[in-house]
Amino acid sequence: MLKPTTLRPFRTAVLLTAAVALSVTACSSSSGSPGKTVTVTNANGGVTTVPSGSSGASSSSSTSAAAKPTKPVHIKLLNADGSNYGVGMPVIAYFSTKIKSGKALQDATTATVNGKPVKGAWYFEYSSANKGYPIEGHFRPQSYWTAHAKIHIGIPAKGLSAGSGLSYDDSLTLDFTTGARNVSTVDDAAHKITVTSDGKKFGTFPVSLGANKTPTRRGTKVIMEKGNSICMHGPGYSECGVRYTQRLTYDGEYLHAAPWNVSNIHNGVDSSNGCTNLLTSDAKTLYDFLRIGDVVIYPNANGGQMQLGQGYGDWNVEWGVWQTGGLVTTIS
Repeated sequence: MLKPTTLRPFRTAVLLTAAVALSVTACSSSSGSPGKTVTVTNANGGVTTVPSGSSGASSSSSTSAAAKPTKPVHIKLLNADGSNYGVGMPVIAYFSTKIKSGKALQDATTATVNGKPVKGAWYFEYSSANKGYPIEGHFRPQSYWTAHAKIHIGIPAKGLSAGSGLSYDDSLTLDFTTGARNVSTVDDAAHKITVTSDGKKFGTFPVSLGANKTPTRRGTKVIMEKGNSICMHGPGYSECGVRYTQRLTYDGEYLHAAPWNVSNIHNGVDSSNGCTNLLTSDAKTLYDFLRIGDVVIYPNANGGQMQLGQGYGDWNVEWGVWQTGGLVTTIS
């Protein structure tokens, strides 16, 4: 595992790219505004706040008074239009204000796969990735996205309530594609990583995982970014130009080449600082084959359970819990 020089540097508004240059110090766990609104009573008896002059506002000249302006909430996406992701990639949005309810956003958001609607849900957590954007939300279906598919996400949020006194000031869409269903499983007992693609075995490669004092987390992880050359420092080594790196957690678990650790990789000895050490040739093979959003599962690693806030740990949250919205409720 490695420690970047800045906190979660890649979780910015900058769109994900296939190669991100990072400066790191260790593979170690130490490491504008809406206009006035009016309140409208719906046919079902509910009350909705909508922009004045919109089709949802009452045309009556009765005693209805204009409501106080709401504080705008701006949304921006991490994901890039036109990108090709692995099937585990969530849609990640950042919110400029601590929203109080996610129900309107949940009800309005739509997803289609190859033109057919699919059910998805938002789950929220605190964010330290973007200054001025304290909340982030992840949107995903119950299971991984369909492979080799065209995905469209519609977020018609402008004017919707984000909770008392808050409303969204923008609407967004996102279009991306998925590649093959690449799933890698890292077996700590066998000290091997086995990669399948669309259900067929691609290959098996030896690894060295975290030592007992610097363990590797268990659970399902997602490749977050790829960088060709970085520096890593840990007990017994200090290496720059570490190659074929694929990030799995914010604090620095990677798949990467470890030419200084060849003996332990060959002999099945866990000695890393939490990263998944690979022979250089194998690391290059996987770097060339895998993509951002591909899934890497650690069923029996010696560390604690991977959590959402430690990376793209979305698939470790049970679907029933996910549908409640997490930090911000989506059900009431």
